[in-house]
Amino acid sequence: MKQRVLLFACCLAVMAVVPCPVLADVFCTDLPPYQYHPCGTVAAANVFTVNNAGLAAGVVMAFRDYHADFASDIQARVFRDGNLVYTGDPTLTNQQLTRYQQFTLVPKNVLQPGDQIEFLLNVTDPNGDQTYYSRQEDFGLNADGLNHTWATNLNQGFCDILRIDPCIFVGFEDLPVQEGSDFDYNDFRAWLYGVTFSTSNSEAVPEPSSLLLMSGVPVAFALRKLRGLF
Repeated sequence: MKQRVLLFACCLAVMAVVPCPVLADVFCTDLPPYQYHPCGTVAAANVFTVNNAGLAAGVVMAFRDYHADFASDIQARVFRDGNLVYTGDPTLTNQQLTRYQQFTLVPKNVLQPGDQIEFLLNVTDPNGDQTYYSRQEDFGLNADGLNHTWATNLNQGFCDILRIDPCIFVGFEDLPVQEGSDFDYNDFRAWLYGVTFSTSNSEAVPEPSSLLLMSGVPVAFALRKLRGLF
């Protein structure tokens, strides 16, 4: 009994450092290219930049699906030469959007080639609403200081809806480490058109010791629940 409790607690404590098959991989419900792997680890930080060609409508997103208990919406901000020049309105939430529904995140008339796009995931969290910022410079504003946005390039027919190759597929994580995040990046998933992305050279990821400290809250709650099970 005690060994089972200890194993469960250890998995909770390290899930943000290494993949945990008990807590994380079981939530990876789709195969690549629409699912982040390896689940349970923090995704690399990315820089999203407006295409030189762009789209006539601007930066467009097409919703795919979500695997989340909480409602969340996407909001876009535009940075030019490091300065904030535009903030868009929040979209409908993941629980309001229908699959394949598309919408303009940033209109064409406010964009210039080379502008940097930041995504904000606004989450209705019963423990306190959260906003997660996709720019590495703003990770300090996230509840756990970690990256909550994953992206991958798609082509060869995987760019559904607009059928424009290539496109970007993005996924968002809606819980911080403190609340037992599984980091599978599938709580709001969509295709993205009109931008490119590159992976940052470095990430604002805490040391393993910091992650263990942050994970103390979910571990404590889990242990309390487990005592009533055994």
